[in-house]
Amino acid sequence: MNAILFTAWIGLSLPLPQSPDSILPAGNLPVGVLLSGWSLLTEQEIISDSSTLGHRTFRLLEPLSLARGGEILIVGLLRSEGIELKPIHRGLIRGPHWATTNPTSRPPLARFQVRVVQLQHIAPEPMCQLLRGEAEKREQQLGPLDRSSRFVSDPRTGSVVISCTSAIRLQHYLKLLSAADRPPVAGTHRPVLRSWSVRHGDVSELALELDRAWKKRGGVPLHVVPHLPSNTLMIRVPKQLWPTVEQLLEQLDPTLGG
Repeated sequence: MNAILFTAWIGLSLPLPQSPDSILPAGNLPVGVLLSGWSLLTEQEIISDSSTLGHRTFRLLEPLSLARGGEILIVGLLRSEGIELKPIHRGLIRGPHWATTNPTSRPPLARFQVRVVQLQHIAPEPMCQLLRGEAEKREQQLGPLDRSSRFVSDPRTGSVVISCTSAIRLQHYLKLLSAADRPPVAGTHRPVLRSWSVRHGDVSELALELDRAWKKRGGVPLHVVPHLPSNTLMIRVPKQLWPTVEQLLEQLDPTLGG
């Protein structure tokens, strides 16, 4: 239950609806009881555009059961009082709603801060994947007015674009980038020759798919030679990049036999 509505309700000294079977009594009731009932039935949070919105009164002519489609009746009663319930996040009917008397009012969503970080030693897309995983863990309990962080790779410039609504979270992600974007350990930058035995499809086809996928990723180019008699790829790549190439091959190889 929203803290504003709860505080308003305590001030009015009236009981909140406790379950979907609650009955609202006839008479002059505060709007807060309707908002509370709607929130109870839909299991969605309500945020009000005014701390006094819940104190407004309306006239209920006869007792109203919250069950049996009561949420639709509640929306109608709220509209009769000039109050609209609007989804906070566009296009999402399920989720927190904005209670407002102004049809043009929009909830005060947090604003994105944008940073563009050009990487020196690693490709941007794998770094974006790491950041997305970190954000998924850190941003599980965002408030209804907050927004999830976004990470976009720009292979052309070798950059990561971070959009974040929290200065604290943004600094955490920037620190992760800085820690990861380091020169490779001495000796690992030297090219090594690796082989890959094709499990599905044709070796030449896999060589083309690998080349396309790696170019999209950006970074150091690969040297790939298909060996037709053994259906094997010979790949020359800096040592520290081989695990990434191997992971990409694990994704591409099974798709060729379908």
